[in-house]
Amino acid sequence: MVKADPIPAEVRERIHRVAAELYAKSGYQSLPALDDVRKCANVDMNVASLVLKEWRKIQPVSPEPLGSKLPAPVEEAGLAAIDAVWLHAQQFANQHLRAAQAGWQTEREELDALRAELAEAFERQAAELDATSQQLSMVLALNARQQQELERAAPRLDESASRLGETETRLVTVERELGETHEKLAQSYDDVRALRQQCDELRKECDGLRKQQAQLQEELRVQRSDKESAHRAVASLRQQLQAAGGGNPAGQVGAPEAAQDSNESNEIEAVAYGQSVSSRLATSSRAADLIVRSR
Repeated sequence: MVKADPIPAEVRERIHRVAAELYAKSGYQSLPALDDVRKCANVDMNVASLVLKEWRKIQPVSPEPLGSKLPAPVEEAGLAAIDAVWLHAQQFANQHLRAAQAGWQTEREELDALRAELAEAFERQAAELDATSQQLSMVLALNARQQQELERAAPRLDESASRLGETETRLVTVERELGETHEKLAQSYDDVRALRQQCDELRKECDGLRKQQAQLQEELRVQRSDKESAHRAVASLRQQLQAAGGGNPAGQVGAPEAAQDSNESNEIEAVAYGQSVSSRLATSSRAADLIVRSR
């Protein structure tokens, strides 16, 4: 059985009043239906079922038992046998009537319980239907918002696709330029290798020129030493000639002066050659520096 919640007295009285009115309208021939009572009393099915069940228990739903007084025709007949048969028939009828009333009461209770369960199931199903309807409304609203967002995002998607196409075109251009740059870089590597070879050759040449310069400096040093020795010899010879004081001094002095001029000429040529070698060495050094800087 379903345990009922406390029912207000006002609701209980209203249901009793409505049930009594409906019972009176039927001429006390049939008990009022549960759905009619629920509609007229404006209550839910479960409350109407519980209160109507109580109301039915207090109603005289059975016919009055047969009285103990004999009918007039029987009483006039004065037959004792008929009186005894009537008494037994009265007891038998009353016994079957009480049994039928008990069966009707049991069946009514079972029907009330079934109606309460049906009412509860109806209320529960109605609540579930309302919840499902609300969820469906939410889903439809969400679908509509997503559709609007998709429509707003469509232009941005088209713009993104256009930008992607431009980016791919630029990427192809950059790849082509990168390939050209790689080719130029490979050519530059070849040029650098050639310049390195030239630099190595110039360095070798510089080394040779430095050696030649060192040799020329050594020769120049020797020539200067010889020149100094010649100057000392000429000075000594002049002193000897001046001390002797005879003969042709001019003619005697001419030979040393000629020797001195020859030595000076050799020295000038050596200096000029050394300057030429130094100039070439400086040029080679500058070229080597330029090659190294251009790496």
